[in-house]
Amino acid sequence: MPDGLPVVGLFGGALVLAGLTLVGLTGTAEGPLAPVVLGAATVIVVGSGVVLVRRLRRAAAMLEQTARRVEEAGSRLRVLVEHVPAAVYIDMADSDVSDGGRLAYMSPQITGILGYRPEELVDDPELWPSRIHPDDRAAALAAFEAHWQSGEPLRAEYRMLGRDGTEVWLRDEAYGMPDDTQSGRQVSQGLLVDITDRKRLESKLIHDALHDPLTGLANRVLLRDHLERALARRGRSGGTIALLFVDLDDFKRINDSYGHAAGDQILVRVAERLVGAVRAEDVTGRQSGDEFAVLLAHVRDADEAIVSADRILGELRRPILLGAHSIVVGGTIGIAVAIEPGATAEDLLTQADAAMYAAKADGKGRHAVYDPWMPTRKWADLEAAG
Repeated sequence: MPDGLPVVGLFGGALVLAGLTLVGLTGTAEGPLAPVVLGAATVIVVGSGVVLVRRLRRAAAMLEQTARRVEEAGSRLRVLVEHVPAAVYIDMADSDVSDGGRLAYMSPQITGILGYRPEELVDDPELWPSRIHPDDRAAALAAFEAHWQSGEPLRAEYRMLGRDGTEVWLRDEAYGMPDDTQSGRQVSQGLLVDITDRKRLESKLIHDALHDPLTGLANRVLLRDHLERALARRGRSGGTIALLFVDLDDFKRINDSYGHAAGDQILVRVAERLVGAVRAEDVTGRQSGDEFAVLLAHVRDADEAIVSADRILGELRRPILLGAHSIVVGGTIGIAVAIEPGATAEDLLTQADAAMYAAKADGKGRHAVYDPWMPTRKWADLEAAG
């Protein structure tokens, strides 16, 4: 029996070599022996041999198994990060960069979203902030700054410009992580989701809710909103606005003679002519059926509104070619001008309606400016009629 026995075990991925030297052993295999404690292991001397407690072997096996599991988990995590339908990134605070952070990592999905390779964005810290849409840049940078300063999660939606110039909507969510131990800088980990399709759908739904589906003009809701905004501006800075109600003359006869499909085509043509007869800053809307409205956002006085009404009537009197038919529509216009301070949207709507009916009573194909002697319908009746 040699004086020393080497014991080799795996601990934490490293080989641990323990030399056990047995000196002056006494006793026999049959007699009671006292255990010898050596570090984490308990060695029992039996005769001329040494037995290593099973606990050390089990611990070594468990550590080896844990190491394998960590490695497998890391591989699965990388697969997950690089295959989720979003881009994952790690940012480090850097006041020298426009958006306050320097990218340390960007997952490969960003190439499918913006067309840029991850290493391009990591190598050039100013590339990301430079591709934020100009209209969203200020708000996005403010959100980034608040995230770095407060440590609160970042939740922002903004547009980016892809490599080919395409506008891409992103949902950016980021959360603070423990500071980098080497540099001491703040670290943030985030997720970028392409929400372009959702934004387009939202935009379409909003547009459809506020525009006439046939002509594409503003509907009653949007027209009233524009009217209220114009009145609010007038209250702050003065000026005069005018509202014109345009009713097509005897439009039922056109529907009866040529059919509703032809009538719809006529309404589309009329809408185009109304838009062409006024300024770009004016708002043209379809109230209902064959009734339209035009908001003149800035006029000097009622005479300027009358000039616009004459121009519109001239457009309506021009024949519209529909197949082999030449159709003259014609129309009647009621004009309301906001002259008195404190005029409301309801005031102008009811006054323009009253002026239109007064003009029709005088023979159609003409216009009239509202006068207090003209009878007005109640706002509730006007809404119900629409």
